[in-house]
Amino acid sequence: MNLRLVLAATALASANAFAAPATLLPPGPVYLKFSGQEQIAVNGASTWSDKKEINWGVFIMSTIEEGSVSRPHDQIDPTGDIFFTNGLSGGQVTGMFYGIERGAASPTNPFPATKGYMDLYWRDLSSMTKTSLSTGAAGVRCGYSCAKGYTEGTFLARLFFDTGMDTGNKLNTIVGNTVPSSNGFSGQADSYASVDMSTPGLWSYQLNSNYFHSAEGTRDLRFKNSYNYNRRWNGGTNILGARVDDPGQAYALPEPGALSLTGLALLGMGAALRRRRA
Repeated sequence: MNLRLVLAATALASANAFAAPATLLPPGPVYLKFSGQEQIAVNGASTWSDKKEINWGVFIMSTIEEGSVSRPHDQIDPTGDIFFTNGLSGGQVTGMFYGIERGAASPTNPFPATKGYMDLYWRDLSSMTKTSLSTGAAGVRCGYSCAKGYTEGTFLARLFFDTGMDTGNKLNTIVGNTVPSSNGFSGQADSYASVDMSTPGLWSYQLNSNYFHSAEGTRDLRFKNSYNYNRRWNGGTNILGARVDDPGQAYALPEPGALSLTGLALLGMGAALRRRRA
């Protein structure tokens, strides 16, 4: 290798040494906690002009911790063993949910919703500014699936809200127990999500577990979030703001690289044993 190539390789290694690589998920039960801000359309309004969208928002993951299975294929609880904390691990996990539409009537779902996506990103704080939830809604959204400060960096995964939570109507993807009102509101929403493998990201394979069993089949993640009125994020008479807090549950698979290394190690051990026997 000539001197020019050596210097270039050294410079590249030095630059990468200061970068904060996106965190990977440990295999097994995982409990994710994040907070965010959102807008909810009521009285026939829409939160995106050429879509039927009634709900979108942004979020920052506060912690990720290892979990324990409380009910197999149904509930994962936190253990307190935190391996990622917002900003203290060299980066942030941020994201956006969008495309959620008005759901079909259901006897078990006071505020039904259907469809919707959630995109997750790793924000490397060695090269990007830290995102804060203190800003208002104005100027945050830059497109249907774009939010400034939230959809930038390394793409981790795209999830879609999936059916199975609403036993009263299988078309709905989200069960909301309180109808939002400008008089103020506080409620809880339950949902399942699955990984969109047609748009792969760093976490897509790990999250694509089919671990949770629902009335409509297996799902990859489970969410139980609270939503509370926040007028600072209002967007007009029929666009209500809310604060959202979302504990998420997942069962992460080993990342493909680790599986490949394990396979190579086993092959090597087998070859060594065969040579010893010979």
